[in-house]
Amino acid sequence: MTDALKRLEKKDRELMLLEHISALLQWDYETKMPPKGLSERSQQIVLLDSLIHKKLADPELGKILDDLGAGESSPGGSADLDPVQQGMVRSYFRENRKSRLLPSSWVEEFSEVTSQAHPAWVQARKEGRFSDFRPWLEKIVRLCREKTELFGYQDHPYDPLLDEYEPGMTTAAVDRVFSQLRRELPPLAGEIIEAGRPDDSFLFQDYEKEKLEAFGTEILQDMGYDFQRGRMDESVHPFTTAVGQHDVRLTTRYTEPSAADALFSIIHEGGHGLYEQEARAGDAAGTRNGSGASQAMHESQARLWENMVGKSRAFWEHYYPRFQDLFPRQTAAVSLDEFLRGITKVAPSCIRVNADEVTYSLHVVLRFTLEKALITGDLVPADLPGAWNEQMELLVGITPPNDAQGVLQDMHWAAGMIGYFPTYALGNLYSAQLYECALADIPGMDASFRRGNFSLLRGWFNAQVYRHGASRQAPEILETASGKPLDASCFIRYLRQKYRDLLEA
Repeated sequence: MTDALKRLEKKDRELMLLEHISALLQWDYETKMPPKGLSERSQQIVLLDSLIHKKLADPELGKILDDLGAGESSPGGSADLDPVQQGMVRSYFRENRKSRLLPSSWVEEFSEVTSQAHPAWVQARKEGRFSDFRPWLEKIVRLCREKTELFGYQDHPYDPLLDEYEPGMTTAAVDRVFSQLRRELPPLAGEIIEAGRPDDSFLFQDYEKEKLEAFGTEILQDMGYDFQRGRMDESVHPFTTAVGQHDVRLTTRYTEPSAADALFSIIHEGGHGLYEQEARAGDAAGTRNGSGASQAMHESQARLWENMVGKSRAFWEHYYPRFQDLFPRQTAAVSLDEFLRGITKVAPSCIRVNADEVTYSLHVVLRFTLEKALITGDLVPADLPGAWNEQMELLVGITPPNDAQGVLQDMHWAAGMIGYFPTYALGNLYSAQLYECALADIPGMDASFRRGNFSLLRGWFNAQVYRHGASRQAPEILETASGKPLDASCFIRYLRQKYRDLLEA
């Protein structure tokens, strides 16, 4: 058993090195790469993806997992292993099983298609023409359907794709909580809009990029993001990636018309970065266990910092004077109450990443609905723009004026990430449930926010979430911390209280 663990730990660290190299190539691809480097970069990524797949599918890895007692009825291996060791075994049993089911030819084709689909998506989005991207999406949907069949499923063909990003979650479970969001969020948004439309025009003036970046950097440092172990750059679509155990990189963008978009993108990605820097299960730096538990748990940290902390009154009682010092002309006639109502304004938006807290999850419900239909064959890519617009009108109450603001707005499908989108709204639900518990456990937490001090909140999350790294699955972390399974009512309750307080101020 001891020898098998040592061999697994060695393979784990080798695989994480390869994955970090791949992440660095992807980061460079999104931020710094010259346009003519695309062809060779695609070959580099294909080669690395193929190598990683072969190592994950290696029969020797399967033998090591057998020696550790892993199997369908015991994916975490022998009961003699400690919880952190079981977490690593469970993760690799899952990866080994799936990798053995995917032929190398499929992996290479998928990597090649997605590496070329991304620049095609960028250009199609720029031109606003879905037809230019459609041939690539057709290939990606075909490959994802093949993947579903290769993995196999019991209840729904979307399940294996969802499980890639949120282990242990099922399509039926997502349907259950999303049905509550579909039912309760549109009328709640309507009630808030009817109560008044705050003036947020001050956010759409000219804000110097350099000052926004400096202000965002101050907030990241106060949050606890370590710039000795990370950095912030620009990309078309904001993202966070770990390219080393002490190298967690953020990106943002300053191209959107509202200053709030850039600012809260920085805070959002900072939540991801902080989780990735702090996630540890035992001596797990540079290992599979030294990262976030799942995409939804990762998203919960980003949404928590962006919205529950970053758009709270206590937060801005500390930071608004500094913001006014940096931007005196833009904020000269804007009180704190007016500023808070402006940054939390509820208004239908075509763009998911710019959507307010109330309607944001409806954008995710839309994508989940369409992805399921694409995978079952009830919807073909050629009909996607029309289906998108129909769902937008139904859920959010508006129709996108063009494909760039509609079906082409996200990079995920170009990257082959079908199954990823539900994690965004699940992250909202996780964050509300966890934050409700943190507030109950930590009296006076708002008072610490008013001083720009977030150590109490970080300490709570370190104890309940960060210290587990990826050794536990997200549903287990959530239920242990909150005392109950996923409950969408926490998120609805949070929104109702927040907007009641804002409207009464």
